[in-house]
Amino acid sequence: MTFQYPWVLLLAVAPLAWMYWELPRTPRRLSLVLKALSFVAILVALSQPKLTLSETRIAVAVLVDTSASVTQKDLAKASEIAATIQGARGRHWTRILPFARSTRGLNQDEQATLKYTSGEAGRGTDLEAAIREAVASLPEGMVPRVALISDGKENQGSVARAAWQANMQGVPVDTFPLAGRPQPSLRVEGVSFPAQAFTGEKFPVEVTLRSPRKTEATVELTAEGKSLGSSTVSVDEGVSQLRLHTSLSTTGAVNLAGTVHSQELGDARFEQAVTLRRPRILYVSSDPEGTESHLFATLAAAQFDVTRASKSSIPEDLNLFQIVLFNNWDLETVPEQRKNDLEKYVKQGGGLLVIGGERNRYVENKKIEDALDRSLPAKLAPPRSPEGTCVVLIIDKSSSMEGRKMELARLAAIGVIENLRPVDTVGVLIFDNSFQWAVPIRRAEDRTLIKRLVAGITPDGGTQIAPALSEAFRKISVATGTFKHIVLLTDGISEEGDSIALAKEASEKKVTISTVGLGQDVNRAYLEKVAAFAKGKSYFLTDPAGLEQILLRDVMEHTGTTAVEKPLQPTVLHQSEILAGVGMDQAPPLKGYVKFIAKPTADTILNMEKDPLLTRWQYGLGRSAVFASDAKARWGANWVTWGGYDRFWSNLLRDLLPHAQAGEASAEFDSANGELVVDYRLERQIPEPKTVPAIFVIGPEGFQKAIEVKKVAAGAFRGRVALGTRKGLFRIRPLAESQAFPEIGYYRQEDEMVDYGANELLLKQIAEFTGGRFNPKPSEVFDANGRSIASTLRLWPLLLALAVALNLAELIIRKWKGILQSLSRTKVA
Repeated sequence: MTFQYPWVLLLAVAPLAWMYWELPRTPRRLSLVLKALSFVAILVALSQPKLTLSETRIAVAVLVDTSASVTQKDLAKASEIAATIQGARGRHWTRILPFARSTRGLNQDEQATLKYTSGEAGRGTDLEAAIREAVASLPEGMVPRVALISDGKENQGSVARAAWQANMQGVPVDTFPLAGRPQPSLRVEGVSFPAQAFTGEKFPVEVTLRSPRKTEATVELTAEGKSLGSSTVSVDEGVSQLRLHTSLSTTGAVNLAGTVHSQELGDARFEQAVTLRRPRILYVSSDPEGTESHLFATLAAAQFDVTRASKSSIPEDLNLFQIVLFNNWDLETVPEQRKNDLEKYVKQGGGLLVIGGERNRYVENKKIEDALDRSLPAKLAPPRSPEGTCVVLIIDKSSSMEGRKMELARLAAIGVIENLRPVDTVGVLIFDNSFQWAVPIRRAEDRTLIKRLVAGITPDGGTQIAPALSEAFRKISVATGTFKHIVLLTDGISEEGDSIALAKEASEKKVTISTVGLGQDVNRAYLEKVAAFAKGKSYFLTDPAGLEQILLRDVMEHTGTTAVEKPLQPTVLHQSEILAGVGMDQAPPLKGYVKFIAKPTADTILNMEKDPLLTRWQYGLGRSAVFASDAKARWGANWVTWGGYDRFWSNLLRDLLPHAQAGEASAEFDSANGELVVDYRLERQIPEPKTVPAIFVIGPEGFQKAIEVKKVAAGAFRGRVALGTRKGLFRIRPLAESQAFPEIGYYRQEDEMVDYGANELLLKQIAEFTGGRFNPKPSEVFDANGRSIASTLRLWPLLLALAVALNLAELIIRKWKGILQSLSRTKVA
């Protein structure tokens, strides 16, 4: 025993002397002795006495190799050894440390069986770092020991340094050898898959495999350490071509790995970088926002980014998008230049989808296809209903219409009649203070007679609109026709009468009313209300010169649609990958569609009666498609709640994604200079940027470095960056998104993935040099083998506890009688 402050022991004489002096004089001798001894215990504690003991308890840090080079069988063996050591520890201390590039803690699901170290951390074996960290984790005051379970295949650090340090610190290392990965008889000779793909899209992975004989094998694909699924394949003797499909949801450069496992021939592995980006859709629609919520939810779930175009214009740069989607949009309103841009966009690889709707309008006598018509696999059909359409023109012939106004009104009416088909019906009602039928409702087949009657209209009288409007509605309500439309033309002010109620009734009976006001003296609010309630349009002209064009356009817009509104069941003309997993046999009816005519070389997949519902084709490098119904809760009201809705639209849009790249970006490793070389080659349609954006290379072990990219030829750029000895996945990405310089990846194979067998010799040398044992029984790690460690026991806490106990005892002896008397009085009371 030793004392840190031995001079304090001299003070312990004082309480003993005091006890000796007072002992003969006091009747409470026991209390005096206890009090004096408590003071002595306190003073001895202050001298901080220490007792040196020999400690034989052992602290063992168990290192388990969980790197990618370890086989499943070895990992199971390592887990068993670690569990046996843990179970045999008894009074000893143990800690299990899985390691690869560095040590890590145990996960909750690793209590029974250890797992591989995931990601980049598992693609290396650093025995030096593992032993060094294991030694540092051992607690003081116990005999230290390390148990190393590994195949001995290190590819980082130098275990010799760690062994020397362990030897200097007196820490023996017991080693348990694992068999390691055997050299496989299978050999991967080539792997091919797209350098760039879209998130959520299934893309092909083609593997060229050489085998010494025919066998069955299992192919498993992984990305970022997570399994993407496995499949069983038949491998022929010699060279076999395996074609797999997979999809990823992660954006950016990703490491895609695969293992071909055969029970007889071993495991063959491959790894390569693939770059994924989210597909972008330009959405052009005339539907109110919110009506497309079901479609938008489907697109979001399918990992599409959707940009909604403004109602006034379509963006000029279509190359920012992979698909342009027109939903319920009158394609005739697209400017000519934009139609040319869309045709060029599809030819160069873009996707184009037209979803029908009630706003699709057939243009009569359109003799020449425009650029957008040429791009689509189907064209609008003319109305073919037996009833045709019915149009009533109400023309103000009051005195104020005399002259040029009346002349232009007659010409406008004749222009409308010229564009009607023989199956259509037309009526012309004229009014001033009263009304009369200049042309009673009749078929438009005798155009000559009808035009002669219209030409005879002369102006006279006042203006009474309401009676004329009521008469026109009464007659058109009982007329036949798929579509019924009234056009009111006036230049004056009249009493409104019951026109608003009539307009509402017209809407209920599917009769549309448009109004045209000529000049300044019109009741604008009245005409706008009539048109709005009857679901028509209102026009106001100060110059009647444009009357003929407006009247013709309005009539054709309200009667030129080829919509069919009745429940119909879609039928499958032939199976296609678009319908895979959709379950069209369970599809509910659609409530309407627009009549299209499929072009001869188009691929019609779905029909509605005899009309095409879904048509697609290849146009140049891109694809376009037409869906004749809608995707919202109108005609597709039953579809939006159908289980196949999401799969149908995601399949269709993925089928339209471009398969041709706008440019080429590639990365290669220059082994002679230890540099990563990045090349960008731009297609002719991509303009060269004025400045190259900042581009960085991000790699394993925290590597991050800017790469200087320079122009080397027209449309060609190149950059270099030194990598040193670093291996793994390197991501080359611009600071801001760039079409000319997209993100790409390069995977430099780690030694971990090409090492086979085990290095038992190295493990033996580690054990011998540090004084450990090679491949002992797991329980033998707790055999001290005569070793012990000096352990110091500090006694001052015990002495202080003794002092407190003596004081309590003295207090009880001195006060016990009073306590008993107090308890007795309490019981009597």
